[in-house]
Amino acid sequence: MKKVVFCKFIYLFLSFFILFVSDLQAKENSLQSVYDVLHYQIELKVLPESKEIIGSNQFTIRAIKGFKTISFNLFAQFAISSVLYNKQLLPLTRVNNECIIVFPEPIKKDDTILFTVHYSGKPIVAKNAPWDGGFVWQYDAQHKPWVGLACEGIGASSWLPCKDQWEDEPAGMRMLLKVPKGLVGVSNGRLKSKKTYTDGFDGFEWEVVAPINHYNITINIANYQHWEDHFVSANGKLLTLNYYVLEKNLLQAKTHFQQVKRMLKAFEFYFGPYPFYADGYKLVETPYWGMEHQSCVAYGNDYKNNKFGFDFIIVHESGHEWFANSITAKDKADMWIHEGFTTYSEALYVEHQFGKLRAVQYLLEQKGKIKNELPIIGPRGINYNRPDNDNYYKGTWILHTLRNIIDNDSLWFITLRELNENFYHQTITSKQVESFISARTKTQLSPFFEQYLRHKEIPTIEYYLVKKNGLNELHYRIKSSVRNLKLPVKVTLSKEKFDFLVFEKKWKIIDLPYSDISLFKIDEGNSLVNVVNYKN
Repeated sequence: MKKVVFCKFIYLFLSFFILFVSDLQAKENSLQSVYDVLHYQIELKVLPESKEIIGSNQFTIRAIKGFKTISFNLFAQFAISSVLYNKQLLPLTRVNNECIIVFPEPIKKDDTILFTVHYSGKPIVAKNAPWDGGFVWQYDAQHKPWVGLACEGIGASSWLPCKDQWEDEPAGMRMLLKVPKGLVGVSNGRLKSKKTYTDGFDGFEWEVVAPINHYNITINIANYQHWEDHFVSANGKLLTLNYYVLEKNLLQAKTHFQQVKRMLKAFEFYFGPYPFYADGYKLVETPYWGMEHQSCVAYGNDYKNNKFGFDFIIVHESGHEWFANSITAKDKADMWIHEGFTTYSEALYVEHQFGKLRAVQYLLEQKGKIKNELPIIGPRGINYNRPDNDNYYKGTWILHTLRNIIDNDSLWFITLRELNENFYHQTITSKQVESFISARTKTQLSPFFEQYLRHKEIPTIEYYLVKKNGLNELHYRIKSSVRNLKLPVKVTLSKEKFDFLVFEKKWKIIDLPYSDISLFKIDEGNSLVNVVNYKN
């Protein structure tokens, strides 16, 4: 009884907490919903010895409607020395991580304005990047600074003044990264210039011309060795490949990173062109495992291939260029769009390299990691971070199951390519993805998505066999949270041949044309279902 009361207390506490956080988020959003970010001009000086940063960010914004007061985000441990607009100092009020500024005159709808935030301080140090987020301050084998940044979970405002919302991406950015002389500073996009300063720092200016999500804006600092290569697409388009690695790993990296071209070839085949040709592709060695930083992929997997013959981090984090960076969820609640599709891209890479059977083996190894403890789609508007990996493994199995339901690989892969075409460089919702796949495949998938994305349980197929006239009578049904779910699953309706059988809520009966019970199989390798045989 005490356990029940305690659980009710925890449930009520969490409910009130979510409501409280949602209310704060709504108040903040009301001051941020009135403008759209067009561009950032960032200047950042990094001091590895003291673990400090000194910087500024010039916002270029467009008024969605008239305003005089707006807000942006920056973590409270940073001091803001000034906010300047037309050479005027703007009044600033800070409430936790929200920074509220008031303009001297009303800004009219559709006006484009600039203001600059100057700030400094010590950013959060990541304890276990990239999962907990923050700066990573390390040294290489020569005891030279090696600095990385990953902030997907906690948000870019943990180090940068910005409008820290996934749904509003700046259409472009410039980053002037100042680092101690002798080190190399790497950020997103293309290197435009290098400058040397009299204070012992070098400046590296990077430019991004594509929309970029805030959490993908990154910095990397080390005594990097750099080389450039090229990938030629199937239609002859040239993509620059730039690599930045620690000096001791240079020779090994030049061999190991050759698989980048195989990865790009596979993903362009399945998903369409690499989404950031204008900004190029970079792989940068980092002091943490990896992250999908747009056009600047973080790599820290120690040059290891898995038993399937590829480097998981190169393939997974690069897959995010299509799913997370080009197609971005508006809200973390829909993060399966990022992780489910990208984890699925790993299996497709295996299929492209080694065949479909090997890809199914790869998927089956992931299937056992699915927990089914929470719905895939979580609560909205609260910067929700899941406590499990179902966005990854359940997400990929949802897509694998869908492919087998559609049962037309040509149509399936056209759908994936057109999904990338249709939502190119956009922030979207799960509903948009669901509707697009349903419409493109001409398949009624609403009950399917409702079951697999919005309920924690997966469907259970129940069946039993009854001997009749020397053959077998199959009794079957499906138990699911969604009442009108009709799920096609392949079973052996004849000897050694799989055909679709549609499982519904009501018990149904079908005759099987064979007497050996052991011949009856359910294709669990291609469907995300539980199976219960009442006679076994």
